[in-house]
Amino acid sequence: MRTIRQQLIRRLLVSFGLLLVCGTAGIYLSTRAALLEEFDQALRAKANTVISATEQHGDRVDVELSDQFLHEFDDGVPVDFFQLRRADGSTALRSKSLGENDLPVATPSPRRPVFWNLATPTGRQGRAVAYAFSPPKEGDESAPRTPLTLVFASDRGELNETLLALAWVLIGGGAVLLSATVLIVPRVLRKELSPLDQLAEQAARIDAGSLSNRFPTEVPGEIKPISERLNLLLSRLEESFERERRFSADLAHELRTPIAELRSLAEVSLQWPDSGPAETNADVLAIALQMEGIVTRLLELLRSERGQLQLRLETVRLGEIIESVWLRFHRSAEEKRLQVIRNVPPAERIQTDPVLLRSILANLVSNAVEYTPPGGIIRLDVEVGGGQFTIRISNTAADLDATDLPRLFERFWRKDQARSDSQHCGLGLSLAHAFAQVLGGKLTASITADSLLALTLCGPA
Repeated sequence: MRTIRQQLIRRLLVSFGLLLVCGTAGIYLSTRAALLEEFDQALRAKANTVISATEQHGDRVDVELSDQFLHEFDDGVPVDFFQLRRADGSTALRSKSLGENDLPVATPSPRRPVFWNLATPTGRQGRAVAYAFSPPKEGDESAPRTPLTLVFASDRGELNETLLALAWVLIGGGAVLLSATVLIVPRVLRKELSPLDQLAEQAARIDAGSLSNRFPTEVPGEIKPISERLNLLLSRLEESFERERRFSADLAHELRTPIAELRSLAEVSLQWPDSGPAETNADVLAIALQMEGIVTRLLELLRSERGQLQLRLETVRLGEIIESVWLRFHRSAEEKRLQVIRNVPPAERIQTDPVLLRSILANLVSNAVEYTPPGGIIRLDVEVGGGQFTIRISNTAADLDATDLPRLFERFWRKDQARSDSQHCGLGLSLAHAFAQVLGGKLTASITADSLLALTLCGPA
């Protein structure tokens, strides 16, 4: 498996190698051009010296130069050579270093010399320049001049040795630099990427029992966003695990009481089979129904969370649904002498799933009737407009405050944990909240200015 470190090392080494090759080649070529230009300048100066020393005596051409002008190596091998040619190609004069040999000739323009590489008569590499000129005639400056071509050549052995030494220096230096880079880059990357390794090691140590740990945020800027997002993820996971732990504990608490009652009734029936009261079977049925209600609501919550509930949209009268739901609880409201205020327009129509909407309203109205103290107030307000419907059910809830609102929709949560009965197990609001999301709406809770608990259902109409 390729790692980021391996890819960085490979790409850095390849990039540095290419830069090194390009830089070395650039240095060599620019130095070579400079040395070659310097060599050509010296060659041009020597050729101009020969031209200045050339005179014509009738048909004879003479060059008055000292013997030291044409250089030689320490072993007597000549370095400089020149040859003068007439327009017909015949040799007017050649240097002693040429002997009987001829230099290759080029055709220069009268104003611009020509340079080229060649092999000298000694068999070594050289460079030559060709000039076209006409020397003055001795004693008669106005006489017609004979056009001549000067070819001056010099051995470039020293130049080649200098360029070869430069090439080897650049190659050796580049090899040393590349070797040092191969050794240094992995170590530098290992050190600079160590925060990533530490992050990976810490992540590997995290399990369900260490979700409270957090990643450090005092890290390089590139890693800080990862640490922050991992910390947010750990916070969400910790909250989810804590919620599941509370759910398991609450579920065990809810089922413990009916199971204990069921066990007690069973033990009594086994000990006195003929003398059991007639109400025992009814109690057993009530306990079974309570446990069945808990399991049924939990299954409905699970189906809604998994998206397994299918909507069956119908056009319905909102007022009729609310009225049918209220009829199930109006007797309980009358027994508690509750003041009920309903603001429900009867003719408003919406398109929704009537089964889910009735379930939501039944849970909200049941919660309001059950927990409103005797003589309290219940308000039902309905608004439809702008493609939305809003149903707000408010009731007196003196024992609730703003800190309780975030927990209202938690499963099995009650303000008074000791308060429990066979009809209310703390799942109604959780179920209503889940069904509201399935309908594409939202169920929220708030405390009004007159200290009423307001549960507001908003959804598409």
